[in-house]
Amino acid sequence: MAEKSEVREEETPVGEERLTLGGMARIDGLDLFGPGYMTEAYRKDGEVHVRLREARARAPENERLAAFSRLPVIRSFFFWGRLLLQVVGSVWAVVFFGVTILFLWLVVQLFEAGSESLGPFGLVFEFFASFPILPVLFLFLLVMRFSPIGRYHGAEHKVVAAYETYGEVDLEKARGSSRLHPRCGTNILAYIMLAGLIDPLVGWWGYAILQFILISEAWYVFGQSRPSVAVGNFLQRYFTTTEPRRRELEVAVEGINNLLAAERGAPVPEKAVLPARF
Repeated sequence: MAEKSEVREEETPVGEERLTLGGMARIDGLDLFGPGYMTEAYRKDGEVHVRLREARARAPENERLAAFSRLPVIRSFFFWGRLLLQVVGSVWAVVFFGVTILFLWLVVQLFEAGSESLGPFGLVFEFFASFPILPVLFLFLLVMRFSPIGRYHGAEHKVVAAYETYGEVDLEKARGSSRLHPRCGTNILAYIMLAGLIDPLVGWWGYAILQFILISEAWYVFGQSRPSVAVGNFLQRYFTTTEPRRRELEVAVEGINNLLAAERGAPVPEKAVLPARF
C-alpha cells in the first residue's frame, strides 16, 4: 500500500557541500541519481509518485579502488557499467534499445537485399546502411524533441541547476533555472556520432569494442572544454530538451527534494504519493 505523505523539505545545512547529481528522463517522468540513492518520480492520476531506493551504481568506498577507477581506460569501463546499471532500471530505455536494434537489422537487411530493387530510394538506403549511426541518432533526436521525454529532460536539468545554484529547490527556483547543463549525458552524442562515422572506414573488427573506450575517454578529456560544451548546449537547446510545463516541473521538484532528503539522512519510505501542491 503506497504511503500518503507530504514531500520532505529540509533546509540545506549551512556550508553543506553540493552533491553531484545526475538524471535520466522517461516518457512519464524522470529518474534522479545521487551518491547514495536514486529516485523515480512520475505523475499518475493527478498525483506525483516518488519511489526511492539505494543507488545501484555507488562510487567505490575503498580509497584504492576509487583511485583505480579513475585511471584512464579503466574509468571507461566504470562509466559504461554505471550507465548500464542506470538504464536497465527504465523499461522505456530497454524498449527504445530493442526498437533501435530492430531498426538497424531492417536497414542492413534492406541493404543486403540489393539497393537496386528499391528504385530511387536505393542510394538513400545504401548511405544509411553504410552509416547506421545516423538514422539511429535521427530517431533518438526526433523522440526527444517531440515527446514528453524532452520536457522531462528539460525539467531534470532545471531542478539540478536550481540545487547547484541555491542549495534547495522549489517551483519558482526551478522555473528560473537553465534547461542547459554542461554535464548532460546527451552531450556525448557528438563523440558517438564521430566514432560511428569512422566505423565503416575501419576494417578491424575490434574497433567496434574499442570505439566505446575512445568515446568515453574523449568525453573525460574534452567533455568540459568550451567547444564541447558549446556543441552540447546546441544539441540540448534544439534537440534533446524542450521547455517543461508546470506538470513536468512539479514531478522533477518533488523527485529531487525527496532524493536530497534521503541523502541528508532522512528516513526513506518505500514509496510516497504526493498531491500536486504547486
